Amino acid sequence: MIVEEAPGIFSVPHSAAEGKNVIVFGEKTAIAVDVGAYPEEGRQMADFISARGYKPNRVIITHGHHDHILGGEAFRGADVFAPHKTVDEIQRQIPSLCQQMGLDEDQIKARILHPTITFASQLWLDLGGRQLHLFPTPGHSPDIVSIYVADCRLLIASDTVVTGIVPAIFHSSAELEASLNLLKRLDVDTLISGHGPALHGGETVRDWLNWLTTYITSVRSAVANRIMAGDRDRAAIVDSISYDEYVGDRLPKDQHSMLKRHRNAVAKIADEEIAASL
Repeated sequence: MIVEEAPGIFSVPHSAAEGKNVIVFGEKTAIAVDVGAYPEEGRQMADFISARGYKPNRVIITHGHHDHILGGEAFRGADVFAPHKTVDEIQRQIPSLCQQMGLDEDQIKARILHPTITFASQLWLDLGGRQLHLFPTPGHSPDIVSIYVADCRLLIASDTVVTGIVPAIFHSSAELEASLNLLKRLDVDTLISGHGPALHGGETVRDWLNWLTTYITSVRSAVANRIMAGDRDRAAIVDSISYDEYVGDRLPKDQHSMLKRHRNAVAKIADEEIAASL
């Protein structure tokens, strides 16, 4: 169900782990933020934009993972804004996508909504009476950006902030922690995450950002203590950092392969800490 999270800003569900795309309307134009993994997910967004009297001709890709770039068939010919690093991130993923989807490289490339306008760091987009500020928040991936909408104090955090799963860390836990600390300094009343429900109310947003940061720092501290005690067995370290202790009732362990997601996050941090100790 498409939900208006703030005036003129809508979250749009997609199929990957309570995924959320976003549509933002201004006085002059509208823009889609990410397009999901399947053509019908992007089509739902394009149809919604058209039904409100706007052209579906502008898209922001927050980063180059498959569930953000493969559903854009309905936006062919649109201006597609993305960080310049996203071009390389998309290219890096193509071999694994070919394997996962049973398609050849040309077929995968045809499915992808490729960036047409890239930027090196920050970007401001004027939609008419509403400005979007795009800025880097790496950690989940090297290329990811978040989007701040100042007029309604709303943050579109993509997968830098997840509210329905534990953090997915494919790039750097240290950079993700730094990005979360950056987001804490913003005045945010509404947060739309990449996966999970939107959060409303400044206190609720701050509480969740604080928990995500604490999760990462607590896991890192536990890993570092094991290494200092002489334990470099990655599997043993991962086994020692339990879901119940570090996540508890924050997230239901029986949904979205949550136990596996926790183990993956711990394993990533363990790899980083073991490498740093050598």
